Amino acid sequence: MNGNGRQPVQTWAWATYLSPGIYARPNGGTDWALQDIHPLSHEIAEWADDPFINNFVEPWLTPTAPQYGCTGILETGDPVVAIGFAQGTNTYNQGPNPNGTQSADGFWHPEDEVFLPWFMRTAPNTVSEPTQSPSTNIGRYTLMGDLNPFDGFRAPATGC
Repeated sequence: MNGNGRQPVQTWAWATYLSPGIYARPNGGTDWALQDIHPLSHEIAEWADDPFINNFVEPWLTPTAPQYGCTGILETGDPVVAIGFAQGTNTYNQGPNPNGTQSADGFWHPEDEVFLPWFMRTAPNTVSEPTQSPSTNIGRYTLMGDLNPFDGFRAPATGC
Protein backbone atom coordinates (compact mmCIF):
# COMPACT_ATOMS: atom_id res chain seq x y z
CA MET A 1 0.00 0.00 0.00
CA ASN A 2 1.51 3.29 -1.03
CA GLY A 3 -0.66 6.35 -1.30
CA ASN A 4 2.15 8.77 -0.48
CA GLY A 5 -0.18 10.20 2.16
CA ARG A 6 -2.52 11.71 -0.42
CA GLN A 7 -5.31 9.19 -0.85
CA PRO A 8 -7.66 7.62 1.69
CA VAL A 9 -6.69 4.24 3.05
CA GLN A 10 -9.11 1.75 4.55
CA THR A 11 -8.01 -0.55 7.37
CA TRP A 12 -9.90 -3.38 9.04
CA ALA A 13 -9.82 -5.75 11.98
CA TRP A 14 -10.96 -9.37 12.18
CA ALA A 15 -12.11 -11.22 15.27
CA THR A 16 -14.33 -14.11 16.24
CA TYR A 17 -17.07 -14.65 18.79
CA LEU A 18 -16.09 -17.30 21.34
CA SER A 19 -18.86 -19.51 22.62
CA PRO A 20 -18.84 -19.86 26.40
CA GLY A 21 -17.01 -22.99 27.53
CA ILE A 22 -14.42 -23.23 24.74
CA TYR A 23 -11.66 -22.19 27.13
CA ALA A 24 -13.42 -23.25 30.32
CA ARG A 25 -11.19 -24.78 32.97
CA PRO A 26 -12.55 -27.44 35.31
CA ASN A 27 -11.20 -25.62 38.38
CA GLY A 28 -12.45 -22.19 37.30
CA GLY A 29 -8.94 -21.10 36.29
CA THR A 30 -8.08 -17.62 35.13
CA ASP A 31 -9.48 -18.01 31.62
CA TRP A 32 -13.12 -17.44 32.62
CA ALA A 33 -13.11 -14.10 30.74
CA LEU A 34 -11.96 -15.70 27.48
CA GLN A 35 -15.40 -15.97 25.90
CA ASP A 36 -17.99 -14.14 23.76
CA ILE A 37 -16.68 -10.63 22.83
CA HIS A 38 -13.24 -11.01 24.44
CA PRO A 39 -11.43 -11.52 21.09
CA LEU A 40 -13.45 -8.72 19.46
CA SER A 41 -12.51 -6.19 22.16
CA HIS A 42 -8.88 -7.37 21.88
CA GLU A 43 -8.67 -6.87 18.11
CA ILE A 44 -10.65 -3.62 17.95
CA ALA A 45 -8.42 -2.04 20.62
CA GLU A 46 -5.26 -3.14 18.81
CA TRP A 47 -6.62 -1.95 15.47
CA ALA A 48 -7.51 1.46 16.93
CA ASP A 49 -4.07 1.85 18.53
CA ASP A 50 -2.08 0.64 15.54
CA PRO A 51 -4.16 0.21 12.35
CA PHE A 52 -1.11 -0.27 10.11
CA ILE A 53 0.83 -2.50 12.55
CA ASN A 54 3.85 -0.24 12.34
CA ASN A 55 3.94 1.37 15.78
CA PHE A 56 6.92 -0.08 17.58
CA VAL A 57 7.88 0.23 21.24
CA GLU A 58 10.80 -0.96 23.33
CA PRO A 59 10.70 -4.79 23.37
CA TRP A 60 8.59 -6.15 26.21
CA LEU A 61 7.67 -9.39 27.96
CA THR A 62 4.23 -10.06 29.34
CA PRO A 63 4.10 -11.38 32.90
CA THR A 64 1.24 -13.75 32.05
CA ALA A 65 1.99 -15.22 28.61
CA PRO A 66 5.67 -16.11 28.13
CA GLN A 67 4.76 -17.92 24.91
CA TYR A 68 4.68 -14.51 23.21
CA GLY A 69 8.38 -14.12 23.89
CA CYS A 70 9.95 -10.74 23.37
CA THR A 71 8.22 -8.35 20.99
CA GLY A 72 8.44 -4.68 20.14
CA ILE A 73 5.03 -4.32 18.49
CA LEU A 74 2.38 -2.12 20.12
CA GLU A 75 -0.19 -4.84 20.80
CA THR A 76 -2.41 -3.52 23.59
CA GLY A 77 -4.31 -6.78 24.07
CA ASP A 78 -1.55 -9.38 23.83
CA PRO A 79 -0.07 -8.82 27.31
CA VAL A 80 -3.49 -9.27 28.93
CA VAL A 81 -5.02 -12.14 26.92
CA ALA A 82 -7.66 -13.94 29.01
CA ILE A 83 -7.79 -11.10 31.55
CA GLY A 84 -11.09 -9.29 31.47
CA PHE A 85 -14.23 -8.39 33.30
CA ALA A 86 -17.96 -9.08 33.21
CA GLN A 87 -20.25 -6.34 31.96
CA GLY A 88 -23.84 -5.84 30.85
CA THR A 89 -26.38 -8.51 30.01
CA ASN A 90 -25.62 -11.19 27.43
CA THR A 91 -28.61 -13.30 26.42
CA TYR A 92 -26.92 -14.95 23.43
CA ASN A 93 -25.86 -18.62 23.64
CA GLN A 94 -26.38 -19.00 27.39
CA GLY A 95 -27.18 -22.72 27.46
CA PRO A 96 -25.02 -25.54 28.80
CA ASN A 97 -21.80 -26.70 27.14
CA PRO A 98 -21.93 -29.88 25.01
CA ASN A 99 -20.63 -31.89 27.99
CA GLY A 100 -23.45 -30.63 30.24
CA THR A 101 -21.38 -28.19 32.29
CA GLN A 102 -22.32 -24.52 32.46
CA SER A 103 -19.85 -21.77 31.48
CA ALA A 104 -22.17 -18.99 30.34
CA ASP A 105 -22.88 -16.50 33.11
CA GLY A 106 -25.17 -13.96 31.41
CA PHE A 107 -22.51 -11.26 30.98
CA TRP A 108 -20.30 -9.95 28.18
CA HIS A 109 -16.54 -10.36 28.76
CA PRO A 110 -14.44 -7.55 27.26
CA GLU A 111 -10.68 -7.82 27.62
CA ASP A 112 -8.52 -5.62 29.79
CA GLU A 113 -6.20 -3.46 27.64
CA VAL A 114 -2.69 -2.21 28.32
CA PHE A 115 -2.04 1.55 28.12
CA LEU A 116 0.91 3.22 26.39
CA PRO A 117 2.72 4.14 29.67
CA TRP A 118 3.17 0.38 30.37
CA PHE A 119 4.97 -0.10 27.05
CA MET A 120 6.94 3.15 27.45
CA ARG A 121 8.00 2.17 30.98
CA THR A 122 6.69 5.42 32.42
CA ALA A 123 7.04 5.56 36.20
CA PRO A 124 5.41 7.27 37.83
CA ASN A 125 2.55 7.21 35.36
CA THR A 126 1.03 10.67 35.51
CA VAL A 127 -0.96 10.50 32.26
CA SER A 128 -3.49 7.70 32.92
CA GLU A 129 -6.52 7.54 35.19
CA PRO A 130 -5.37 7.14 38.82
CA THR A 131 -5.25 3.65 40.28
CA GLN A 132 -8.15 2.57 42.47
CA SER A 133 -5.87 2.41 45.53
CA PRO A 134 -2.89 4.60 46.46
CA SER A 135 0.20 3.74 44.42
CA THR A 136 3.69 5.14 43.93
CA ASN A 137 3.12 4.74 40.19
CA ILE A 138 0.00 6.96 40.48
CA GLY A 139 -1.75 6.04 37.22
CA ARG A 140 -3.16 2.83 35.74
CA TYR A 141 -1.16 0.73 33.31
CA THR A 142 -4.26 -1.16 32.15
CA LEU A 143 -7.93 -0.34 31.75
CA MET A 144 -8.77 -2.45 34.81
CA GLY A 145 -6.02 -0.90 36.92
CA ASP A 146 -5.88 -2.53 40.35
CA LEU A 147 -8.68 -4.91 39.35
CA ASN A 148 -6.25 -6.72 37.06
CA PRO A 149 -5.18 -9.66 39.27
CA PHE A 150 -1.53 -9.70 38.14
CA ASP A 151 1.07 -7.52 39.87
CA GLY A 152 3.07 -7.24 36.64
CA PHE A 153 0.49 -4.77 35.37
CA ARG A 154 0.81 -2.43 38.34
CA ALA A 155 4.24 -1.37 37.12
CA PRO A 156 5.79 -0.67 33.72
CA ALA A 157 6.70 -3.49 31.34
CA THR A 158 9.92 -5.38 31.80
CA GLY A 159 12.43 -5.51 28.99
CA CYS A 160 13.77 -8.57 27.26
